[in-house]
Amino acid sequence: MPAIISKAPGKTILFGEHAVVYGCPAIAVPIEAVQVKVTILPVIKGSQSIIKIRNFQRFEDIPFADLEKNNPIRVPIENIFSQIGGKPPLFEMTISSTIPIAAGLGSSAALAVAITKGVSQFLGIQLSLDKINSLALQSEIIQHGSPSGIDNSVIAIGKPIYFLKNSPIVIIEIPNSLNLILGDTGKRTLTRNVVQEVRHFLDTEPTIVQPILEKIGKITDNGLNALRSGNLEEVGELMTQNHKALKELKVSSPDLDRLVDSAMKNGALGAKLCGGGKGGYMVTLCESNTLEKISVGLKSAGAENLIQTSINASLSKE
Repeated sequence: MPAIISKAPGKTILFGEHAVVYGCPAIAVPIEAVQVKVTILPVIKGSQSIIKIRNFQRFEDIPFADLEKNNPIRVPIENIFSQIGGKPPLFEMTISSTIPIAAGLGSSAALAVAITKGVSQFLGIQLSLDKINSLALQSEIIQHGSPSGIDNSVIAIGKPIYFLKNSPIVIIEIPNSLNLILGDTGKRTLTRNVVQEVRHFLDTEPTIVQPILEKIGKITDNGLNALRSGNLEEVGELMTQNHKALKELKVSSPDLDRLVDSAMKNGALGAKLCGGGKGGYMVTLCESNTLEKISVGLKSAGAENLIQTSINASLSKE
């Protein structure tokens, strides 16, 4: 049996993080420059399934049975196993990823999507895109508590999306490609913890927080119109407005603000934090002739890593 290979991209949110948890819209795009790759082979001779992790500094082999119950690798595998109603075959799974962990780029959702697709194919189960997405969301719930579902959705679909909880997902057709640079603060935070902080802020200061969430929702809707019309200057301006609103939610940090300011001073159309905040990455929208200047500026401002990528206009039309 040939190896089963499954891949899933990272993601970034252009508009709406945190507010999306409370019923406001958000816009996300896949980041193909980073990805999770899962390779699965049957175990012909052996007594147990093995997980091989080949990530960054991690290089280890773990018996599947030794993974804890809520391990982010074990959960999506068992979700698929539950579909067959019998004893699953033994397997060897190798996982490699270039998506930074706890950095706001969807590492856990990409892992869940890649494993779900790969294991289902290994078992000969034909799953719809909606089913893959829903199974990946189950894994995200265990990892993050109460995620909106936008991360797994944009990663499973692989196209720019407009997301609103409990509503059909809208694929956004963009007439102009988007040049993005993502800058890393080098600080890592758990999305679950930052989401809980925002929830506490909302519970204790609803008259302050609710208008901020609604403002982010309006910015997102305006961002949708700007993306569809190809007005990248407006897209960038709205991204920067979104960052200011996220600062009001207290989810930014001095490191993120410094990188956003650097990008804007060096000619970016817009910049904002992406993901949970309090660390991780920021994202900037650039014109092609400013990419190098902005990159140099971000490095000088303390960015520990840069990811340069482009969201092709044709991607949303395929």
